[in-house]
Amino acid sequence: MSDPDKSPSLQDLGNRIAKVRQEAGLDERDDGKGEAAPAGELGLAWRISIEIVVALALSTGLGWALDQWLGTMPWLMVVFLFLGAAAGINNAVRTINRMDREAQEREQAARRGKRDAGAKQGESGGG
Repeated sequence: MSDPDKSPSLQDLGNRIAKVRQEAGLDERDDGKGEAAPAGELGLAWRISIEIVVALALSTGLGWALDQWLGTMPWLMVVFLFLGAAAGINNAVRTINRMDREAQEREQAARRGKRDAGAKQGESGGG
C-alpha cells in the first residue's frame, strides 16, 4: 500500500473510480503538456463566452479609467469597448480553430490506425 492513511477498502474504491473514469474517457489528456481535456461541449461554450465577456469588461474598464484620468469622457471607453470586442472574438476564433484542428488530427489518427490494423490482418491472413 502506497498511502498508510488509506484503508484497503478506500484504495479499492479509488482504483475502481479511476478505472471507470479511464474507461469513460474522463482521464484522457488533451495533449502531451498535461492539460486535462475539457469535459464537454457545454464547458467549451462557457469557456469561450467567459473569455469574450472578460475581454469586454477589462478593456471597457481600462477605457473608462483612461477617460477619467485624461478627461476625454466617453471616447476612450467606446474605443476600448470595440478593441475588447475584437480581442474577445479573436480569442474565440483561435480557440475554435485549435479545437477543430485537434479533432481532425484525432480523426485522421483513428483512420490510420484502422487502416494499419486492416493491412496487418490482411498480411497475416494471406500467408
